[in-house]
Amino acid sequence: MGCSSGSSGAYRVEVVHNCLEEKFKAMMQEEEGHRSALFKNIEEHYKKLYSLSKELGISLEEPPADLSIIFLEKDLRDKVEKLAKKKKKERLSQLASILKQDVKLCGMLAEEPHSMTLQNIPSKEEEVSLKEHVLHLTQLKQQRLSSLKAYKKSFAHLMMQLDSEPANSLERAIFCETDESFLPLSLARLASVANTIQRLESQVQQNMREAERLRCRIRDIATKLELDEREISDFLHEYAGFSPNELKELQFRLDELELLKMQHMERFIVSSRKELREWWNKCFYNEKQQSLFSPFYSTIYSEELLSEHEEEIEKIKTYYYNNESLFHMVEQRHALWEKKLELEKKAKDPNRFNCKSTEFLKEEKDRKRVEKQLPKIEKSLEDAMEDYKLENGIEFLIGGLPYQTYMEIQIKEHEDSIQREKVKKANAKKQLLIQESRSSTRSTLTRSTSARSNSTRSNVSRRLNIPQSSFVVGSSEFKMTLRSLGDKDPFLNPRAINANSTLQTEMTPHNIKKNAKDCSYNWRKSF
Repeated sequence: MGCSSGSSGAYRVEVVHNCLEEKFKAMMQEEEGHRSALFKNIEEHYKKLYSLSKELGISLEEPPADLSIIFLEKDLRDKVEKLAKKKKKERLSQLASILKQDVKLCGMLAEEPHSMTLQNIPSKEEEVSLKEHVLHLTQLKQQRLSSLKAYKKSFAHLMMQLDSEPANSLERAIFCETDESFLPLSLARLASVANTIQRLESQVQQNMREAERLRCRIRDIATKLELDEREISDFLHEYAGFSPNELKELQFRLDELELLKMQHMERFIVSSRKELREWWNKCFYNEKQQSLFSPFYSTIYSEELLSEHEEEIEKIKTYYYNNESLFHMVEQRHALWEKKLELEKKAKDPNRFNCKSTEFLKEEKDRKRVEKQLPKIEKSLEDAMEDYKLENGIEFLIGGLPYQTYMEIQIKEHEDSIQREKVKKANAKKQLLIQESRSSTRSTLTRSTSARSNSTRSNVSRRLNIPQSSFVVGSSEFKMTLRSLGDKDPFLNPRAINANSTLQTEMTPHNIKKNAKDCSYNWRKSF
């Protein structure tokens, strides 16, 4: 009984011991966990504390060395919370400043502000979005201020050109206000400024055209009236601008000249006809096209007739300038064609071989240029004429003909001219051969007759003792010799010579000529 109670007590002590040991182990593990967590927290608090102190720009204070782990962790935790609150405050303050800047810029530019508020702490993404929005508004402000400066500069220049003053509140704001005070810098307001600039530029262009028109009319009328050129030039130089005041002065002077024009109507109509003919020639009008304008031939000089001529001149000028590129190409082709004809003419000139070598080189260079450029300009003209026909529905006429037909006729006439020249040269060569043949025949006959006459004169000279040089048939010297000797020498006296004498037949001038004719006849007959 005692033994069993002793064994039971030992067992119970062992159980209690084991239980306590397990509890101690559990407590040790728990404390180890707490200790590890404290170290981990301390490490994290140190990191946060270091980061916050760096962001806030403050120095990091080291905790007291005698603090236990628990109190060290608490001390670091308190400092982190304190710095975190400070950082939050500063961050909110910074965000409030950015928001304020955003609102201000939006007011200046009439743009919508950012949607972020400070009721809750903004996220990092919201903060980045706000800063980007402010940066965009700042850049937009600079762009619009730059545009405004350019507009104001243009506005001032245009107002000076027009010699005008601001006419409304917007123009006064553009002219007087500074860049920063010109608010709001909205797109709509800048668009209004741009429209104002555009309107003023249009007014300047319109005034320039009107001033040029007035000056041209003044010069034209003054030239036709044969007024003093120096006076007109000085007046136009004085009013060389296009402000409203200058336009008034130009219009006033033109009205004066118009009155003078009415008093010299015939002179103006004649001058207009001369100008009209010049434009007709520039547009390559033929006589048939020109005759369609019947007022050109009227002799009733009136204001209505002058107006018709001026309208026709404007019509032809408009036609020319609307197709100036085509006429320019036609003139280019015409110049090349004339150059080609000139070079062909030079190539046929026999005297060209007496020229210097540099002139030959220049001709060859010009010939190559013409051969290269003429086909190109003709091809370009064909394409341009085709485009004109497609666009206007009619052919482009030169000399009353479609230009393609005009070129074909011109080329055909040139080829016919070359053929006529070849035929002419062939006929001339044939005539030359005939003339040379006849000349050769005459030369042979002359030599035969001359030899026979010389033989006869030699015989007469020997018998009469007369120098052979003075025995010329039909000459006065020969006749005088015969007359002077005829009475003294019975040989030369026809009455003393027998009719059957061979000497009379052979020696008298008449028979000498007769024998020459007979010889010539017999020679031609035999030939």
